Parts: sequence; C-alpha cells; structure tokens
Amino acid sequence: MIETVVALLLFLNGNMIEHVYKADMASCEKSKKIAEQQVNLQTVVFVCKKIKAKIEIDEYRKEKKIVKVLDENVFTASGTGFFVSDEGHLITNNHVVKYCNLIQVNYQGKVSKAKILARDRANDLSLLETDIKPADKFDISNQDAKLLDDIYVAGFPFGQAVSSSVKATKGVVSALSGLQDNYSILQVDAALQPGNSGGPIINNRGNVVGVAVAKLDYKDSLESFGAIPENTNFGVKSSIVKNFTSAHNIKNPQQDSDKISTEAIGEKIQNATVYVGCWMKETKIAAMKSVETAFGTPRLAFDFVCYNSCKERNSDSFCQQTCSIK
Repeated sequence: MIETVVALLLFLNGNMIEHVYKADMASCEKSKKIAEQQVNLQTVVFVCKKIKAKIEIDEYRKEKKIVKVLDENVFTASGTGFFVSDEGHLITNNHVVKYCNLIQVNYQGKVSKAKILARDRANDLSLLETDIKPADKFDISNQDAKLLDDIYVAGFPFGQAVSSSVKATKGVVSALSGLQDNYSILQVDAALQPGNSGGPIINNRGNVVGVAVAKLDYKDSLESFGAIPENTNFGVKSSIVKNFTSAHNIKNPQQDSDKISTEAIGEKIQNATVYVGCWMKETKIAAMKSVETAFGTPRLAFDFVCYNSCKERNSDSFCQQTCSIK
C-alpha cells in the first residue's frame, strides 16, 4: 500500500542509501540525534521527512516498514543552452545542470530530455546530448572577441515566467578579462538576468564569442565597492569553449563566416537557442537543506552557483535553505 509517512533518511555523500519508518516526527528527530553521534558527519547526513512510500507490515515486529520511497522529481532551476551540432549537442553552464537528476530542454514547443556528455568544471561549461535535430546551430568563433566589438546575448531571463520565447539584447565587449584578471572571461555590457546562464554571446557574423556565465551581485558589490554595478556581466571566451567542444569531437568550421544581417542573427537565435530546466529528487533537496553543523562546519552545503541558479525560478528564502546559504 502507498502512504505518506515520516521517515529517517540516510544520505552517504549526497546519495540516499537507507530509509526507516518512524511513527511521528518527534521519534524521528530523537533517532536522528542518536544516529548522528555514531557516524562521520562530513560524509553522512540524516534527514527526517514526510514522504510518499510503499509500505508493508513487518509480521515479526508488527509494525510498518518502508519497502520503497516514491521519490518525485521537483523543478529547481532553469538556464539557457545553444546547439553546436546538427546531432543535437548543446552547450550550457555547468552550474545550470550540476545537481540535476533530470534535465529537460524546451525547443520550439517540444520538451525533450538531455543528458550530460562532458563537463568543464573549471570554466563552468557542460556539453549536453539530446535527440533533437535542430533547425540551426551556432559555430564557435575561431577568434576571441575584441574590445568594443558588437555582440548579442540570447537566452531565457527569469526562465519562462515572462514568456516562453527566447529573448535577445545587444551590447559591446567592455573588457577582455573578468574578475581578478581572469583572461578566460570577457566582460559585456548587454543585460544578463537570472535564466541567461549558459546562453550564447554572439558577434555580428552569427558566431559564438562567449557563453553567458555571471553578473556582479548588486548587494555584494555595494558592500565591497560602495556602488551598484551597471551592466557588468561576464562570459566564457570562445577559445575556451572551442577547446572544450573540440575535445569531444564537435566539429567547427576552419574560418568564421562573413558578417550577416541582424535579421539573420535573430533567426539563428530563434532556431539554435533552448530553454534548459533542472529537476532534482525531493529527498536530495531535503538532504541539501540540512544546514545543521557538526563541530562548526556546515554539512552538504551548496555553493553560490547553486544559489544563483536556484533564484532563477524560486524565492530567496527557499534558495537560502536549499543551497545552505547563511
């Protein structure tokens, strides 16, 4: 039979490996405290949670036991991706899909599953594989952008809360390095919002010169610099992206295309840019909400990229709990 019950869940290195039925939340919390005294709290997390589960009666103990947790996927965040091959390979940010149990992409009204083919954690890139045959794709520029080059940024700011259509903004390359002189990054003044993560930064030839990755946080900047930044946004340079795709056999033309019209760029954006949605198991989210500390050290804490990605579709309070931001 299926019931909603209280369970003590045990997670090892973020993966649920055991579940025990408890009569109520009070008894679960008591068992949790006892269990935590007997394990390494850096790798093991105990969580008390009401869950839906398949239940049987233990004939020996005459009590209920959990046979299987019916763990549901929960939508957690979204970002942007873009096709780099005719076979449906696409690029996005690693932080967009880093913790996903299920990745879905919305392309021209159709929802398809995607899986991670490769990651470049250092440069926050992921290569995804889909069964989509896109109407168009982006070529990666063979040359990094130059200062004051015109660029376009495409994506799904604020997910699909505003509308389901792709959005584009125009700007220029405003610096050839990122924070702390990171020369893998370029700076642009085109607007980036939550949801743009992983989207293409495109030149007037219709080639990708960067992948949108971050913007300066207003609150942090105000505290650090005493001013609110305007249009200070960043992308991973095309040379980094090209090395990543080439390492995984994604072919790229030897020469960049000629300059094309803004109308042609707009059509390419519509035909080669996708919405990326991230879904996680409910129990895993519960484990990551555990912000209790052992010996003063947070356990299973998310980092700031989780928080930024989460904020693309969720409230600030939810993301603080989910990502263990204190």
